Order: sequence, then C-alpha cells, then structure tokens
Amino acid sequence: MNNVIKEFDAEPFDLTKILNSVQSLSLQSSPQEKVLVILGATATGKSSLAMKLAETFNTEIISADSMSVYKNFNIGTAKPTAQELKKIRHYLIDILEPDEKFSVAEFVKLASEIITEMNSRGKIPIVVGGTGLYIQALIEGYKFYDDVKSQEKFFLETGKLKYNALVIGLTASRQKLYERINERTKKMFDAGLVEEVQKLLSAGVKPNAQAMLGIGYKETVEFLKGAATFDETISKVSQATRNFAKRQLTWYRRMNYIKFFNVE
Repeated sequence: MNNVIKEFDAEPFDLTKILNSVQSLSLQSSPQEKVLVILGATATGKSSLAMKLAETFNTEIISADSMSVYKNFNIGTAKPTAQELKKIRHYLIDILEPDEKFSVAEFVKLASEIITEMNSRGKIPIVVGGTGLYIQALIEGYKFYDDVKSQEKFFLETGKLKYNALVIGLTASRQKLYERINERTKKMFDAGLVEEVQKLLSAGVKPNAQAMLGIGYKETVEFLKGAATFDETISKVSQATRNFAKRQLTWYRRMNYIKFFNVE
C-alpha cells in the first residue's frame, strides 16, 4: 500500500458534495429500492458521517458490523452511544447474546427486509459498517442456499447492484489511518474496555464465546489472565486492528462502484 491509497482514486472529503449526492438520490425516480451505503476501513469516521446524514435527511441507520449485533459489547465495537441510539433509530444492533452466531445470510435477510420497509415509508436507509462481505452481499443481491452438509454457500449471479445505491467509502493514507487506529485503541481502553470485559466475564460470558473472539476482547481476556501487560495488550489490539483494516481495504477493491473520499 502506498502512502496514499491511489487504487481508490479518492477525492478530498467534501461534506457538501456528499450531501448533494444524497439529495440527488432522494429526488431520483427509480423502480429499484434506494439505499445509501457508508463503508471504509475502521477508524475513518463512518458512524459520525452516518449520523450527520441521518439527521439531515430524517432517516434511519442499518448497522453492517458483525460485532455490533452482540448485546453489552459496546466499547470494543465502537457502538453508537445510548444518546446516539436514542437520537437516530439504528437496526441490527444489540440483537444477539454473546454465544450466538451470526451469518452473512442472516444479515442480508434482515437488512433487505428493513430496506423494503423503510422505502415504503419514503425513507432512504443508511447502511453503515466495515464488514465488506455483508455489504457486498446485500447490495449486489447474493443468493444463499445450503448444501447437503448444511454448510452455507453463496453465489453472485450478475455482479450488478440490486438497489439504486449510492456507495460512499472513507479512506486515508496509511500513516493517517494507522494514527487514527492507534488513537482509537487508546480511547477504547481509556473508556473502560478492561472493565467492560471483566463485567462480561463476571456475568457468565465464556472467554470462547463468539463475541469474545472479536478484536480487543480476546486480547483483553488474555490480559486479565495475566498473559500480557497492559501496554502489550494495547499494542496487540492496535496491530490486530491495523491488520483488519488492510483486509477491509483489500475487500473494497473488488467493489468498483464505491465513491471514495479521503478523510485527511
């Protein structure tokens, strides 16, 4: 990856331009259902932008994050605050217990139903998150089936968008992205991530529960076991998050309909 992610041909972040694009989408007449998507690497400000757009256009948000579905996993998932959740309605947040599994097929089913319902009310849903497979499967209309071993399979029929979708991506130079990730990791621990994990464990959540396998949680469990120092734990979480961001960016390169903005 170069210092600036040229592969995405990102424009400088311009909120006015984004607002105009969303307004244009809202005015379009289309047989397809409409949806606004905001994606990007972790720590690029997706949720903040989604909140601004939801307030401006009086609409609601669908979370496309594979960790935010779990109840009481708040700090390590950078979940919207209680105040934000009260201000703007969010879907697919806090819907599962920590030991439950969640699949891309389940996400697509639930999200597509919400999109249809919101369009029927004249609202353009905002899908926001960093789980690239979830978003791509949703907006490209992946079809799902079970094979004889009951293993989930999926295939893409045409590669065309199922929706009349405006897909906005947020990106940054590698240096700036890493700075943002390191800062976000520190803020998570300052906000009480260790205390959150300790409370979850004390409440009976198993260390090997599905939700505890997320970045930030598994490293904190190891810290509480005495397997690493506090500083080592912060470093491990930062590194794991940087690696995750690289995987996110790699995934987005296959989605050539994304309009990228550089948040620097």
